[in-house]
Amino acid sequence: MKNIKVRRYIEGDEIGICEILKKDILSENIKDYPPESIRYLINTYDENFIKKRANQNHTYVLTYEEKIVGTGTIGPYWGSLKESSFFTIFIDPIYKGKGLGRKIIETLEDDEYYKRADRIEIPSSITAVEFYKHFGYGFKKLGNIVDNEGEYRMEKYPKLSNDNSNPRQYNARPYIDNKYHNYKEFVQKVLKINSKELTLEKVNLGNAWIIQLNGRDIGVYITNAFQENLMSGSIYLMPEYTNLGIEQQVVKDFSELS
Repeated sequence: MKNIKVRRYIEGDEIGICEILKKDILSENIKDYPPESIRYLINTYDENFIKKRANQNHTYVLTYEEKIVGTGTIGPYWGSLKESSFFTIFIDPIYKGKGLGRKIIETLEDDEYYKRADRIEIPSSITAVEFYKHFGYGFKKLGNIVDNEGEYRMEKYPKLSNDNSNPRQYNARPYIDNKYHNYKEFVQKVLKINSKELTLEKVNLGNAWIIQLNGRDIGVYITNAFQENLMSGSIYLMPEYTNLGIEQQVVKDFSELS
């Protein structure tokens, strides 16, 4: 979209930011969250909250004919010098589908907080998960998919993200089958490629973890049992991701986890 300008937050922008934030939440997030959660979000992200966050971090706004149509923030992850977080990324629903989301991510990934970080974390809403996956963000390694606040914890390793073969870049999360994440077909596909004997019916999906790389589903790790304080299991990857060291890294990480 032409004539879109990007700049850092200046005092007074919190008014326009709150306007698009509310519009975006009431247009998109309302599809995935109950009314009480929507009210909580709108009441929490008021002008004072936005102003305080902007003064503590780097907040950017996208403008069209001087009107704020998008926003995003990046800052240290709990004060860390090696980890950073994205916050409050919202687009005016009227301007969605015009590349503004990509523009915000590119702007945040050009910020000094991003360039210095070994890891980026995003507290994502259910609504935004697929959006972040498109830019290479996956669920936190060996972590629960949703935190106590109902947010999906996603992450990316900027200094590794250009190397898809780096086994440390992978993420793993417990298998969850619901209206947002149905992995049965994927698990069945991976098992069929890797084993003639092992079928979906013979697997306890409660012991399955989805392995991802830069936001892509690449395999499944199925835990068997704890033996001598170690978690044993089997890993099954899509063919293009075998022999890259991912198998060994996954086994190592699960052993340390247990």
